[in-house]
Amino acid sequence: MKLLNKIYSLIIIVGFFYHYTLAEKLPFSVGERLEYSAKFNFIPAGKAFLTVVSIDTVNNFPAYHVRYEARTGPIADKIYKIRDNVNSWLDEKEFFTHQQTKNIREGKYRFTSHSQIMYDHSIAIVNKDTIPIQGRLYDPYSLFYYFRTLELIPKVTMNFTVFDNQSLTEFQMIITEKESISVPAGRFDCMVVRPFREGKTLLKNEGDMTIWFSNDIYKIPVQIILKIKYGTMVMKLKTINL
Repeated sequence: MKLLNKIYSLIIIVGFFYHYTLAEKLPFSVGERLEYSAKFNFIPAGKAFLTVVSIDTVNNFPAYHVRYEARTGPIADKIYKIRDNVNSWLDEKEFFTHQQTKNIREGKYRFTSHSQIMYDHSIAIVNKDTIPIQGRLYDPYSLFYYFRTLELIPKVTMNFTVFDNQSLTEFQMIITEKESISVPAGRFDCMVVRPFREGKTLLKNEGDMTIWFSNDIYKIPVQIILKIKYGTMVMKLKTINL
């Protein structure tokens, strides 16, 4: 049964890559900017953004440059200041990660890294450290875009490898249900996606996430719950610039 599930998941993934390659149509494009209202531990905290910045060349491959930003406002800054900025470069056709820069500022916590994944040499270089790898990798923030290229079918589970903070983590993604939710941008019918590991958190030193994708051609991340270093960030879609 497990083998059949893996085969079925692979067929879905390959089928959708083939579909988008033929159609040359993706649910996002350069210039898309999604703004979110953000709450930290249920306290209105500030804003978060997901942006498709450009198409660049990384390791001789064309790659989408996408950016995640989160920052607290003046009042929340006094309680727990957040200034997170993560840039990822995703393969233009298959959306695995080629490169990432991360600048995390959460309270007194500080973390900065530059990761370059060299698939031809089966290594990832993080700052000055070299890590052996196998297969294609995704970083947690790239999942906001990669999942949008897949057909989201309830109860289907898929297997992935995520690369974060020098760690390789095997995890699964499950599409749990359909749900209609209201956010500042309006009301959306959504598919709920939960990446998870059995008995462990998905993000090293952070936590797990749940993503509500709009059940339409754009598959926009309408709501994101992200467990960070010292609490939970809830992001609700506020404005859309496609």
